[in-house]
Amino acid sequence: MSLTSDQLNESIAVAHRKMGEEIASGFAEANYFYSIMFRKPNLKFSDGGTSINIPIEAYESDSMGFFNGKYETIPTNSQQQITHCNFDWKHFVSNTTFNLSEFATGTGKLSVIDLIEKKVKLTRNAAVRDLSEALHTLSSSNPNQINSLKDAAADAAYGGISPTDVPSWAFVRNSTNNAITYSGLNETFQTLVSRGQSTSDEIGTYSPNLMISNAYVMATFLNSQQSQQQFTTESSLKSGFNGILFNNCNWMCDSYAGGSSSSAVADNELYILSTNTFRLYYRFGFEGKSSPLDTLNMRLPNQAAVSSQTYMTMNLCNIARRYNAVFTVLQS
Repeated sequence: MSLTSDQLNESIAVAHRKMGEEIASGFAEANYFYSIMFRKPNLKFSDGGTSINIPIEAYESDSMGFFNGKYETIPTNSQQQITHCNFDWKHFVSNTTFNLSEFATGTGKLSVIDLIEKKVKLTRNAAVRDLSEALHTLSSSNPNQINSLKDAAADAAYGGISPTDVPSWAFVRNSTNNAITYSGLNETFQTLVSRGQSTSDEIGTYSPNLMISNAYVMATFLNSQQSQQQFTTESSLKSGFNGILFNNCNWMCDSYAGGSSSSAVADNELYILSTNTFRLYYRFGFEGKSSPLDTLNMRLPNQAAVSSQTYMTMNLCNIARRYNAVFTVLQS
């Protein structure tokens, strides 16, 4: 049974709707970090502007303190506490194409819809891989990609602010310790705890709540805990989502996390993050906000094919880098 023109249009409409839904939901399911970023409250809508402008704390206020309640001089010094960082919007497109042969092969409307849904899922999987890899790739290698964890952790300008502009804002970078042991990691972890537990915003405190590494770093850590008998069994560390617990902080594996996954080279990375300091700002592509360029059933010139395109405008930003850390030379 061949499809009528109306049935074909309905099938393509199903494809377009599912593509937008699948891509957005697929990102949220790509890894644990994205599962937080692509949902509220970390997912933030911005209704315009040529860039993302974020106020950050440059200096702590010292216009405060105890006084005797009488005529003692009180601290009223004016200070420049706030500065701004700026991030460019980044754009992502997903395209699914269907040709005449695929429609002709179907035996009816439901068969064609099944074919469409399969192709949409394949498109989603490819898009998820691209975004997952981008999370651990410096955007200098591809200026069009979203900001990555590497960008936030780099000893370089971020959001237009260099490390010398606001030294206290920088990521904590540990490029000396290569031991994947509790003692080797805990000192930096506790530094972040002491900083973050008394600082918060509308999302929550800035204490570390997520660690990310490749599987080698995690496995090496687990082995060290068993040998030192700090934990009775490996199962006592398991926390679901392919992770473990470190001081009650979720530690998750990510196959794209930096490092050779070998003890031969001191290049394996481990991030200790406060996800409450990250925001995924978006203009199009989430929560039903479609791009004006989203295209349904576009006929490709000189080809017996139609295309459905979904666009996203977004970027990943860290608003308080000093509450996060990265180990860059872990080995064994």
